[in-house]
Amino acid sequence: MKKLNIKRLIEDVGGARKVAEIVGVQRTAPYGWVRQGHIRSTFLEKITSANPTLNINKYFEERQNEELGGGT
Repeated sequence: MKKLNIKRLIEDVGGARKVAEIVGVQRTAPYGWVRQGHIRSTFLEKITSANPTLNINKYFEERQNEELGGGT
């Protein structure tokens, strides 16, 4: 199973401030997405629209065992 690496996506787009400007939220909101482990699809749409050459698929990574509830 794969998980979106939100932190790396934000960094590659230009950081939290830039992403917040793109999607129209407070500067601190992207940090919350990283902490919570999810981002709204409408925000992803805005990010990819503002960065048409961005390959969103490269940010999906295999989950670690502990994230799947499989232990160590």
